[in-house]
Amino acid sequence: MFGDRLKAGPQKIHFLLLPGFSLFGLTSMLGPLRHANGTSDDDLYEWFLVSESGGLIRSSDNIEIMTNVSIKDVDKCETLIICSGRDPWLSKTAALLGFIRQQNNFGADIGCQDTGAYIAAAAGVLDGYRTTIHWENHESASQTFPKVTFVQELLVIDRKRFSCPGALSGLDMMLYLVSTQYGKALASQVADALVYTHERAHTEPQRRSMQLRLDTRNPHLIEAVQLMEQNIEEPLLITELADHLGISGRELERLFKSHLQQTPKSFYRNLRLEKARWMLQQTRSSVTSIAMACGFISLSHFTRSYQQTFCKKPSDER
Repeated sequence: MFGDRLKAGPQKIHFLLLPGFSLFGLTSMLGPLRHANGTSDDDLYEWFLVSESGGLIRSSDNIEIMTNVSIKDVDKCETLIICSGRDPWLSKTAALLGFIRQQNNFGADIGCQDTGAYIAAAAGVLDGYRTTIHWENHESASQTFPKVTFVQELLVIDRKRFSCPGALSGLDMMLYLVSTQYGKALASQVADALVYTHERAHTEPQRRSMQLRLDTRNPHLIEAVQLMEQNIEEPLLITELADHLGISGRELERLFKSHLQQTPKSFYRNLRLEKARWMLQQTRSSVTSIAMACGFISLSHFTRSYQQTFCKKPSDER
């Protein structure tokens, strides 16, 4: 997939769309291919949209688009890219997994976009490979598929497997494809056409830095939040946080109220509840085990806190 194209004719890429796929993620991959063809004045790439049943398929934006073909009408794929959305397990069918295995047996290059790695892993074609997946699904996928090495990077290429975690990383991936196959000059022209000026390294983190997320450069505040994120299951006392930072508890309170408009205790609690919400939505762990994993001393305490914050019971997130 990533390398010089030696054969004549366009490279054919099949995009396998699952219900709830990201429309933005798809177009971020198609845009560079279209501009590469237009800029070179040649058909370098040809693409096909595939779904399990063919016809219309609905994206996460609630917009339906028409696919070219169903999986039963596809013979051999040169390159197959699996595009999936937030809850990939909802689209995991025997027919879909069988199709992916079949293309693997045919020798196809298999790519994964957003949570597509979850589906590829379920099909068994990622065992022993490195791959990436959207950061929200990283932990649950790692637990579900221990034979697959999941990393939080923007682009991972491992032999005949490649992956990106969604959104703009698809654009990065396709620009890199154009660069490796037809040179950096063409890739730069395509990037200019897309008004994309920042080339990102494959290993850059998926999430913005803590400094940007908190909109502050205060080192004590940044370190305090990092310590909170690292100690979810066994929360630190606010006095312990202050001691770690070498400041007084009063100074820590002042920092949080000044920069984040809430107390350290309230921020920490909300951080743990957000983690619990993610686990309820993305894993099959019991409510009790999630409560314990997020540092709540009892299920009743967790349920009350959850209802106060999200106005629903934890079980309603399922």
